Amino acid sequence: MAAAGAVSARLRRSTRTQDDYEVLVAGRTVLATVTASPAVARRWIYTTLWRGRQRLNSGKGLTVGMGVQWTPPFLGSSSDDESESSDEESESEPRPGTVQLCSGQRCLVFQIAQAAKYADDGATPAVLRRFLDDPRVAFVGFGSDCRKLGAHHGLEVRCTRELRAVTGMGNTSMERMAERLLGSGGVKKARRVGVSRWDARELSEEQ
Repeated sequence: MAAAGAVSARLRRSTRTQDDYEVLVAGRTVLATVTASPAVARRWIYTTLWRGRQRLNSGKGLTVGMGVQWTPPFLGSSSDDESESSDEESESEPRPGTVQLCSGQRCLVFQIAQAAKYADDGATPAVLRRFLDDPRVAFVGFGSDCRKLGAHHGLEVRCTRELRAVTGMGNTSMERMAERLLGSGGVKKARRVGVSRWDARELSEEQ
């Protein structure tokens, strides 16, 4: 995870199963966990549900930011055990490399393309499937991300909010939305990072 303009990151802790970063975004501190371990992802989700229990119990619900990064098809796949799919929908949608979830000042970067190597029961933790299917949780992001998760992992995102519709900013770029909503310019992802290997075993500092 890299410094870029209004964004800077510092590695707080690194273990065999996860890297924890402190990310400063336009003056706001976000704690980000990067992992391919289903157990770590499970713990992050349970913590999120516990922290939001009052809103959930009161019927107000939770709002969670969601994003998906994928490796461009022209780079091929780095997964050793990826099987060929004959399904037309999955062939038309790039395979997700990471799933990003953000609640409050906590973010999870789940390396779903690498997760099968950590789990005996598959790459997708059951708690992630239930979390995405929870009608009490609204996921704000892009519909195309939901299609990728459905095509390759059979994940259904029950309650979605299209980011551009929520912000009322139409087809505005992510950089422009960040500038408008965060009140600071310079929040930008370099193109070389956007088209890099998001299915890699270890993500680079820039990613």
